[in-house]
Order: sequence, then structure tokens, then C-alpha cells
Amino acid sequence: MIEPHPFPSPQPSLPRRERPELCARMLLMGVLLCAMAAPVCAQATRTTILTNGPTANRINIVVLSEGYQATQFGKFLVDATNAVNHLLTAPPYQEYKSYFNAFAISVASTNSGSDHPAQGVFKNTYFNSSYDSFGIASVITIPPNDRDTNYNNGQGKVVSLLTSLMPEYDLVILLVNDLEYGGSGGEILISSVHVSAREIVAHESGHAFAGLTDEYSFPFPGYTPTEKPNATAQTNRSQIKWALWIDDTTPIPTPESSAYANLVGLFQGAQYQSNGWYRPKLDCKMRTLGVPFCEVCSEAVVKSIYQPLRSIEAMLPASTDLSITGTEAQPFTITTLQPTTHDLSAQWFTNGTAVGGATNFTFALLPETLGNGNHVLRVEVRDRTPLVRHDPANVLSNSTAWTLNVRLNELRLISPQWLAGGRFSFCVTGTVPQSVVIQASTNLSTWTPVWTNPLAGGGFCFTNQDAADFPRRFYRATAGP
Repeated sequence: MIEPHPFPSPQPSLPRRERPELCARMLLMGVLLCAMAAPVCAQATRTTILTNGPTANRINIVVLSEGYQATQFGKFLVDATNAVNHLLTAPPYQEYKSYFNAFAISVASTNSGSDHPAQGVFKNTYFNSSYDSFGIASVITIPPNDRDTNYNNGQGKVVSLLTSLMPEYDLVILLVNDLEYGGSGGEILISSVHVSAREIVAHESGHAFAGLTDEYSFPFPGYTPTEKPNATAQTNRSQIKWALWIDDTTPIPTPESSAYANLVGLFQGAQYQSNGWYRPKLDCKMRTLGVPFCEVCSEAVVKSIYQPLRSIEAMLPASTDLSITGTEAQPFTITTLQPTTHDLSAQWFTNGTAVGGATNFTFALLPETLGNGNHVLRVEVRDRTPLVRHDPANVLSNSTAWTLNVRLNELRLISPQWLAGGRFSFCVTGTVPQSVVIQASTNLSTWTPVWTNPLAGGGFCFTNQDAADFPRRFYRATAGP
């Protein structure tokens, strides 16, 4: 089977995840006229395919219709839903399906299908898609390309629709209503609705979403290879970017034999170079459709999923600047994203020190363990998935913190002693807003105030001159008015 050639996009990069305030005002009932930047205006509608949470903290897939007539929008929504569902059942996407939202943008074309210049077939479609791009029959692109260099005739329309209808996009799929095998990568993932569309979309997502490159060995004239997450010219074991995935006993470079077929190594042939450039595994989805992503490519996908997200979705208390004056336990709670088959880990810290055993998503803080003053309570959440071994930027880790101003009405009676003449004394230490009231009782039931005094400098001493008059007397200190 001929692979869809993910030709390096000659188009300017899409402004990913833009959030202009104007967009919210432009959106009306999910239907609008396309932005003025596009040379042709058409009605477009946005339909939700999948929702798992707020767009600001999810990976948002947007599928656009190309070569679908208005009467075929029902078919487009089915095709778009299938494309999304197939992608999110492919490992490692399936583990993080709940991290994704998906939307379809329907915009009508005059004709159904796409251009096939080599066959003399030309269609009037909204994004002006064309097969046979750059001399390769299965490569589908939109302008600017080798057929039409006008940005506004293709990608400019994509950007206008995204800016207007879904500015918080992360992965853009242009679904071409043509049964012939084809697609391409780059900033816009383009795929036909051929029976292999699910594999085309998965492969091309490696380019558009995770920054992966092709692992093909056949030549492509004029292509200049560069270092990528899954391609390198480095042969020094310690310098290979995926070195943590390579067993010490695996030879470098790695022979292309069945003995090493299931191992990560350094296999020659990648980025259209038969030698001098290396890939992580003998085979991978970035080399052959129908094969899973290898460990190194899966790692890149997972890190790309976490790049724009916060794994901590919500926190209680919502305020991060708290004043605590009571001694009762203070509850703190976080809500996190949830992968399919494993939990995220949590660790709570007070003033930078990990609290032993505090690894749940809830934490009860006893203020008296901190004492009066300013403190920091922080919780760190991390995804310890075995799919990732190399995360120097800590994108799988997320934290949130509260600044605590603890001001407890702490009072302690210390240094009791008998003095000459039957007198009795003790000292009061602690913190109160204004004054301290010394109370006395002979039965621990009825208390009588015997002295009121400011707590200057954090303490003072009290002497009871008539202690000898009572065979038994108890004292306590409370905060005054």
C-alpha cells in the first residue's frame, strides 16, 4: 500500500490556541458568516462531537468539511465522528480520551470530492484541495501549494473559520469527501474518507499534533532532514534523545533483524534518508500504517497532550490567599484530570517539605502544626505513566499552592511557682488580637475573671496575691474583648 506522503507543509503555521475576545462576540447561535479575511464567504456551523470538559483545559480537535455539499452535511458529521473516535481508540490516545473535546465545522462546497489534476478532474470546493500535490498522487494539500500559491484560497479560510468558531483549537483535521486514498501532515491534518482514513488520521496526527517526522527510508528529492523526537543523526549512545528507552545490551546502531524487532534501539533509515539518519524502532506507525506508535513516538504524543493542560482542574478553597484564626482542621481538596486506566499521583508540601503520607487529593491541615505566621501549602500532581520516561520539562507535573496567614489565639500557661507569703505566679504566652483575661475557678465549672492585661511582646506573668485563701484553685487564660 502506498503511504500518504506527509510532505512538510509549505504553509505558514496556524496560530494554535488563539483566544481573541472578539471571537466570543462574533459567535451567534453557532452559525455565522466567515471572517472578512477569507476571499469567499459562506455560512458555517459548529457541532459538538465530543465534550469532556471546558475548552480552556482540554485538547480540542476540530474537523472541517472539504468537498461536502450542503446536502451531505449529515454524512460529514458521521465521517467526522468516526475519524475522532478512531483516533481516540488508538494507543496512546485511548488512555487520555477524557482529555479531549471534538468539534465539527460544516462549510459547504459547490462540488463533492477533490481535484485530481493527473486525471483531469477539477472540483469547486471551499478549501480548494487537490491530490497529486508536489508530484505525489496520494498527497492532498490546500493552497498555498504547487497548484495555487494564494494563501487566502486555502489555509487562510481555515484560519478564518477557526478564529471565528473555535479559537481554542489544538488539532485541526480537514476531512476531504473523496474515496481515493490520500492525505498529508503539517499544521493541518488532511485526510480523505478512504477506508484507511482512520490510519491516515492517526499517522498524520503524529506530525500535526506531536511534532513527529516520517520514518521512511526512500528518498525524497530536496528534503532536508532535521533532528526530531523520533529521528536523529546521533550515534553516541549517551546522546541519543531516546536513550532511556534503549537497553544496555542493545547494540548501537541496531541491526534490522527479528531479534530486535520488539526493542527500542537506533535503526538506520528515517526522514527519507537510507543512511546517516536513525529511527527508534524497526517499525512504527510513523513508518507503516496499521502498526502502533512505538514507545518513543507514544511518549511524544503523551507529552503533547499535557503541553497546554493543567492536570489540576479545580481546587478548594478557590482562594489561594487565606487567613486562618481557628485551631480546627482546615480541609483542602483538588480535582484532577483522569486517564482511562491509571490514577495521577499527589503529594502535599508545607513550606517546601513533603508531608509524610499526604498523597491523596484531599488534605486536612492542622494550623497548630504550623504555628503563627505566613506559610505555604502546596500540592503537586504528576502522571507517572510508564508511557513516558523522559520529561525534562516536567510537562506531566502540575502544582497549585495556597499562602496561609496563620493567626491563632494561642494562649499557654507556663512557669507556675509558689512565692513567699503564700503567693502563686505563672506566665501567659501566645497570641491574641487585644488582651488576655485570667479566669479562676474552684470547681472547673464556674469561672471568675481576676485579671485583664494586654499580651505585650507575646507574654506576661501573673501573680495571685490571695492564693493562700483558697485550698484549691484553677486558672485559665482566654482572649479578651
